[in-house]
Amino acid sequence: MAATASDSDPLARLLPSRVARGFVVAILAGVVFQFLNVSVKQLAHELPPLFVAWGRWAAGLALIGAFLLWRVGPAGMTTRDLKLHGFRAFFHTTGYGLWYEAIVWLPLATAAALGFTGPIFVTLGAVLFLGERVRWRRWAAVALGFVGMLVIVRPGVVEMNPGVAMMLASVPLIAGSNLVAKVVAGRDKPAVVVFWQSLLGTLCFLPLGIWFWQTPTATQLLLFLSAGFFGTLGYFFITWAYRLLDISALQPLTFLGLIWAALMDLAVWGKTADLWTFAGAALIVASTTYIAHRESVAARQPKGDNA
Repeated sequence: MAATASDSDPLARLLPSRVARGFVVAILAGVVFQFLNVSVKQLAHELPPLFVAWGRWAAGLALIGAFLLWRVGPAGMTTRDLKLHGFRAFFHTTGYGLWYEAIVWLPLATAAALGFTGPIFVTLGAVLFLGERVRWRRWAAVALGFVGMLVIVRPGVVEMNPGVAMMLASVPLIAGSNLVAKVVAGRDKPAVVVFWQSLLGTLCFLPLGIWFWQTPTATQLLLFLSAGFFGTLGYFFITWAYRLLDISALQPLTFLGLIWAALMDLAVWGKTADLWTFAGAALIVASTTYIAHRESVAARQPKGDNA
């Protein structure tokens, strides 16, 4: 259930509409995450990507831990469901381990566009592993999403690289993490969710951080702090959005992530996203928005009536 208590939401007076607040903080999350991605991509070009993953989470843990100790003390950092946070950590660290390796190979805009395919893989997983019935309209949406993916990667036309495969492998795992995040967002406050995510992420990546250790330069340390700050802030915003709205309601906003990513590619590396990336992403977002809509409709229907 989304949180409804206005006194716990600092935007409630400015924006009385819960939908408006959810959209605003989700858009803020999308912008902030691109600053995280710039920091991570730059670091991953200079250091082992899995060491970068550990360093990013360690920096984020230091920042959110210090903030919570200052604001609420140790008693305010406890969680209502440690097992659920641990379950999420499995999906999150596995998915982002692949993502950190992939981002070295891909422009941010391409990575963002391929990341839109999450609901497509969730639908396939529901059929293959949960035995759900999916009718022709959702299969058509899944097919449209895969067409969009092919438009972006254009196999046989554009040279393929390992980043595409790793990014696509990361997507269903990250989607699983987001689904669990929606559940824990209804039980813990956003800052507490981010703290446990950062703590467990740091612990999971610790063996890899030790194995791939390279002493960072002063500039790299600043980039780690930047990644920790923007990552922590971004996850705070998106957890806040999950408390306000269902994931399906936020799905249409995902296309904005491609715009922010393309602007970052241009501003930082001078790379321009081609029209194929935008066209493919538009097909994927149309597909996943329809899938999210059908999931919402199916949830209100008797079991077995999925379309």
